[in-house]
Amino acid sequence: MKLLLTLILVIFNCCFINANKLFVNFIGSYSSNTCDGNPTGIGFSLAVGQCLPIEGVLSYVINDMPPTTNWFITMGGDGNSFTLKQYDSQDTWCKQDPINTIQFDNFDTCVEQPAFINVNNSLLADSLVYSKLTLSQNAPSYAPNSVIINQYNTNTNVCTYNNQQYGVSYTSGTVIYNENGISIHVLCNQVDQSMMFKCKEGKCGETFIDTFCQMSGDVQIYCNSKN
Repeated sequence: MKLLLTLILVIFNCCFINANKLFVNFIGSYSSNTCDGNPTGIGFSLAVGQCLPIEGVLSYVINDMPPTTNWFITMGGDGNSFTLKQYDSQDTWCKQDPINTIQFDNFDTCVEQPAFINVNNSLLADSLVYSKLTLSQNAPSYAPNSVIINQYNTNTNVCTYNNQQYGVSYTSGTVIYNENGISIHVLCNQVDQSMMFKCKEGKCGETFIDTFCQMSGDVQIYCNSKN
C-alpha cells in the first residue's frame, strides 16, 4: 500500500510539473561573474521547447533592422540543466544544424549572458556581461523596475503567460543604442509608463511606448515596478 501511494505521488508530481509551462530566465545584467549588486541593462526570459526569433525594443520602433537569429532550449533529463541552441535567421523551425550550442548545468547561478540580440544591433552592450540564471513555472521572471517586452503566440487579443514565447527586459535608464551621435534609452516614469528617449546633440525627444496585446502574434510593452 505504501509503495502504491509512493508511485501515485511520483506520477502526480511528474504530470503536474510537465503540465506547467517552463521559462528559462537570464535576469538582468551584471559586470561581475558573481552577479553582486543591483542588475542593470538587459535580461531575457525564454519559453522552453519553442523556436524563438528574439528581438529587442528597437525592432518594434525602427524599420529595416537586421534579421535576428533563432534560439531553442531543450531541458536536460535531470531538470536542472538545459541546452541552448542558436539557429540561422532563415531556420524558423530550428530544424537545421545549429550555428552555436551552449550547455548550462545548473540553475540559480551567475552565468555569462548569451548574445541573444547584440548581434542585430538591438542593444550595444558590453562584450561580456553576466546574468542570474533561474527556472520558473507558468510565468517568466524579470529584474524589477524594468521596461518589459513580451512576445506572444495567440489567436486572440488575450495575452497570457501560457501563450508567451519570450520576454526582453531593460532596467529603467538602459541605453539601447549609442552610435553616430545618436543615443536611445528607455525608462519607467513615476506612474509606471514605459518611455523611450532619442537624443542627438543634447536634444532629446520622448515617446510613450506602452503597447497592449491586440492581435495574433502580438507584443506587449510595459513597466514592472517589482518582480
